[in-house]
Order: sequence, then structure tokens, then C-alpha cells
Amino acid sequence: MNRVRIYHRAQQVLPSAIETSGLQRFAMSPGQLECMLLGLLVRCESHGAVMLELSDPAATAIQREGLDYFDGATIARGVLSSRGPARYEAWRPSPLPETWRKWDDGSGLWPGVMHVDVGPGMRRRLSSAWQEGAYFTRDTRGGAWLVVLPSERLVVYSWWD
Repeated sequence: MNRVRIYHRAQQVLPSAIETSGLQRFAMSPGQLECMLLGLLVRCESHGAVMLELSDPAATAIQREGLDYFDGATIARGVLSSRGPARYEAWRPSPLPETWRKWDDGSGLWPGVMHVDVGPGMRRRLSSAWQEGAYFTRDTRGGAWLVVLPSERLVVYSWWD
């Protein structure tokens, strides 16, 4: 599976208000590509993360409107499984809630993200952004997290089935 296909599939889990302009990085559990290809046919256990570039217009709008930008952005634009489109909880501003700390691997990042090779400089910037300046939600089933970091022009989707 090439980067373009991964990018297009990743866009499907985002609410339509989250406009992106490209794929930055991704990391997946072993066998994840097969799960992505067969996801509508069989249930696969997987984890990973996809980092997308937030479009400039969306980043500007989020910085201007803050949390209000995300009003109603709780349903994914597409369907990747037989369970229908992902549904998200209400969006919240950072920092990450204490109840979500169980998902932290000690790196200050979310599960799946620690497998993405971002380099130490970006890792520090992301860790800082989790504390301030980010907006996040998780799917209502509790297995996926979505973070928008307008100052970094990033969208991070992380899942753990």
C-alpha cells in the first residue's frame, strides 16, 4: 500500500471539518497493511498512528476560533469498517486528561505515536503541544484518539484495537 492510499484512508476517519493537505508519517503494528486491505471483511487487532499535515486554512481557522471550530465535528467523513463511520466524543482542549494517562507509554505521547519515527526535536514539540495548544477527542468506542495541533500544523490519529 502506498503513501497516497494510506493518506486517503486516513482522511476517512477524520470529521470533515479537519482539512488536511498531506501525509507526514505513519507507523503500524505487524500485519496492519493486511488489516487495512481486509478491514471491511474481517476484524483485525491492530495499533498504530498516522500523522497528517493540517491544511493552512484549517490551522488559521482553529487558531482564530479555538474550541468552537470543532462544534459538531464528531462523525468521520467515511466508513472503514462494517461498524459504520467512527463517532467521536466532544472535542476538548489540552492537556490530556489524567484518566487517559493509562494510555501513555512514558514518552509523553499517545499509544501508537511512540512507534512513529519523528525524531527528538519533533518529539519534544509534540510532547509540549499535548500540554498546551492542542485539541483532542477519542472515538466513542475508546480505541482511537484524534489530536489536532494547529501550531504544528499536525493532525495525529492513533488507534489501539
